[in-house]
Order: sequence, then structure tokens, then C-alpha cells
Amino acid sequence: MICPHCRRDRRQRERAGHTCSNCRRVFALDPKIDPGRLHDLKFRELVEKSTPDGLRITVEQLYWMNERRLYRFPTGLQRRGTVTAGTLLAVVTVITASLSVGIGGPALLLLGPLALLFGSLSYRQFRGTGRYHPPQPFRPRIALNDFEQRVVPRWRQVYGSLPNGLVDGAPAAAVPVRPEDPRAVVLCELPGVVAFLRANGFAERHGVLLLQEPGQVPAGLPVVLVRDLSLAALARATELRAGLTGRRVVDCGLLPRSVEMPARMVRLRKEGSPWLRPPGVLADSRAWRRLPEQERNWLCGNWSSPLIALPPVKLMALVTKAVERAVAAPAVPLAKAPAERVESAAETRRRAERIGFLTWPQPLPAPRAGADAPAAAPRRTEGGR
Repeated sequence: MICPHCRRDRRQRERAGHTCSNCRRVFALDPKIDPGRLHDLKFRELVEKSTPDGLRITVEQLYWMNERRLYRFPTGLQRRGTVTAGTLLAVVTVITASLSVGIGGPALLLLGPLALLFGSLSYRQFRGTGRYHPPQPFRPRIALNDFEQRVVPRWRQVYGSLPNGLVDGAPAAAVPVRPEDPRAVVLCELPGVVAFLRANGFAERHGVLLLQEPGQVPAGLPVVLVRDLSLAALARATELRAGLTGRRVVDCGLLPRSVEMPARMVRLRKEGSPWLRPPGVLADSRAWRRLPEQERNWLCGNWSSPLIALPPVKLMALVTKAVERAVAAPAVPLAKAPAERVESAAETRRRAERIGFLTWPQPLPAPRAGADAPAAAPRRTEGGR
């Protein structure tokens, strides 16, 4: 581990008691002793990476960022076997069987079972090329309570305060913010997300009410529902939407299609979880029926994804976009112009004739004979000039 004070690389026996043997100064975290596999430099680096442009995060968000750092996200479904492994095992099987038959005697008793073992493993590899392992849930390395009770207090004990951009979250979540002229209501029953939004002054910057209790929602304002992704969370959102009839409600949450592989998302599921049935309020909703069958099965399989586990920048962008949709004026359909009467071909021709459009010139009238005929104009001759 590199000492955060003198920047010297120290082995474990050279940093006993959280003290560097070179500079004799105390550091906060030892990756071999403290949970989370963090040292002081990595702790500060993780906070700086999660707080660009003055963004502030909570301890719970830092915990999830560290868990995402330690977890190896799968890039897709993994096959149960490969052709390469099957071929190598088959070659080993042939060689082992040839040696056992060629040598004979005790070698047959020793190498024969090994040939059978390698042959069965080769068969399993070839058979597994067309099969896939079931998707595995996200497994955190440590519990959130351990991170909050052992890592953060240790940092405060050594340095006195948390790094810039990292807040505790509990005091900010308890202070309500009510702008004078709110444009919308952000209803969020997730304490961690509320603490994150209030730590960044979301209500003041966007002119919205940030509430946790549905009974505090005033009438006449559009509402943004912030939720997790789970069967229970969707049922709760449907129930809240039913109680907010007569106003614009915008859903702010993830869908199963946005967290499926290969997305680098936190997908949780308890081992041995039973198959769940959707509650009646959710099963009767149009939003549930619009979901594809694969996504409904994913939710009924007791899979979930907490919203607080999103990277802080993406979480802030998600809520901001939902507020912009809520306060945007609904599109007003344009009034259709009255249909004009189609004139007939005869009317079109008469209108063209009145203005002289595409009409042939009329022939001159013939000269009249007799007394009524006009006198001919005198013709000029050369002598008369």
C-alpha cells in the first residue's frame, strides 16, 4: 500500500497499527484490515470521481460506488462449456488412455480412471456449449452497516472531517425545502435519494417541492414519482398514481429492460426467493400489461435494482429529466382549417375567362356595306406629298 503522506510503498508488516514505518504518520484505512479494500488515496480518488462539477454525494452512494468498483460485471450470458476446453480434455483423454493400454499392469489401474474422468469432463464441455448459466445477482462484498460504522468513523477519527463532496446525508434529509412558487412536486419515499437531492439543492435550483409523504402533496401541481425497480415498488407507484387523479404524473424510475445485461447495473435477488405474484392493483393496471412478458417474469422472479445504486451523475440526470417532462406544457393540437369547397370545371373556366388567362384572341368583325359603312380613309400617293 502507498502511504498517503510520504507516497512510499509499504508492505503490510511495515504499516502495522495504521502507521507508516517511513514517515511515522497515521493513516485511516488499510485494505488488508478494514472492510471495502480501500486505502486513503483510493478513498479520496473514489470521492473525486463521483463528484464532478461540484456534485455532492452521500455515504450510501459512496458505498455503492465502491461495490461497483469491486464487482466484475458480466458482459453477457456465460456458456456452460466451450469447444476449446472440450477439445483439450479430449486430447488428454486419448493420451492417458493410450499410455494406460500401452504400459498395462499397474499403470492401467492408475491411468484408466483418469482417462474416464477426463473423458467425462470433455463430454460436459461439448454438451455445455449450447447452454448458458443462469444470470447471477449482484453480491456486495460488505454490508452497508459495516461501511458506515467502520470505514467512515475511522476516516473522521484520523482526518477530522469527510473529504470535500461527501456528506453524511442524515441532517440534510430532515430539513424540508419549500420554494415560494413551486412548479412541480417531486415525491420520493427513498431516504437515500432524498438526502442526495437535498444535499445538492435540487429543490431550490429547479423550483420544486421535494416531499416524502404523499399526504403533503398540494393540489394543482404536476407530480414526479421517484421509485426503485422491484415488484413492490411498481405496485406502490401504481397505488400513488391512482390517488393523484386529475393531475399530470411522471414516473421517474428504471424498467427491467434498462438494467438487463450487458448493462453495468446492480441487479439484486435473494437466494431461494420464491416466485412472486403481482398485487391486484398492479396486475389490473395498463402499465403492467404493456410490459413484455420477459420483463414481467423478471420482476416476479423477485429481482430488483435500487435507484440509489446508480452513479450519482446518472441519478441526477434522471430526476432532472423527469422534472422537465412534468413542467413542460402539454402539446395542444392545432385546430383544423375548414375544408374549402371544390369548384367545378365550368366555374374554373369562367373565372379564367374573366381575367383573360389562356384565352384565344377574338377575330375582328367584318366591314359593313351600304350607307352605314364608314368612309374609307384617303390613300396617300407620292404626288400628294
